[in-house]
Amino acid sequence: MVSGIPVKAVLFDVDGVVVNSELLHLETFNDILAQLGIKISERDWKNRFLGMGSREIMTTLFSENGVSENPQEWISRRRQHYRKRIDEGALDPVPGFLAFYSSVKQVGLKITFVSSGEPGNVAAALRSLGIEGETPVIDSSHVSALKPDPEAYLLAAQQLQVPVARCLVFEDSPTGIKAAKAAHMQVIAVATTSSHKALQEASLIIADFSDWTITKLLRRIRRRASP
Repeated sequence: MVSGIPVKAVLFDVDGVVVNSELLHLETFNDILAQLGIKISERDWKNRFLGMGSREIMTTLFSENGVSENPQEWISRRRQHYRKRIDEGALDPVPGFLAFYSSVKQVGLKITFVSSGEPGNVAAALRSLGIEGETPVIDSSHVSALKPDPEAYLLAAQQLQVPVARCLVFEDSPTGIKAAKAAHMQVIAVATTSSHKALQEASLIIADFSDWTITKLLRRIRRRASP
């Protein structure tokens, strides 16, 4: 328990919460899809595809554009391109994340990364920050249904052996917020990729992690919850 808040575990989404990767995802999708004459606008990415897995994105685009090719081949091409860009240093942490992450570890709370991303993409993102392997990860390979289904968050709580009511989630998309709330967890929105209006279902919205520690944030939550 920290600052009177019965939180025992902190669950981080990855894309848009840990790393500023959403525009890199969009850029690498468009680089590959240009060969098929398809382009995703930034507006469509934010309003339609944010928080969605690669398979669902590619399958949807192929269906809408009458592409009969095997989407898995193009998913693999995009994946390789995305990881190459990460290796080239194209990925940065969300401002303040690494210091905030350290503050969570310092107070002894359990941590899990919970993402709808592909295992290799998630691992590459964490590796780029030097934190791969430090904490458990739930990715798309561990679940049968992606966010907004709550399966990933419920699985994380089960593996950590922490009641859902004592899990605090950080998400950047309406899809992720829906998943966390469906799992009956408290969720904080990080407004790196979506508007405040789109994130209103969260308990609290922060711009990023700059100037925050977990203790400071939990105190803010407690004050907001006080009558």
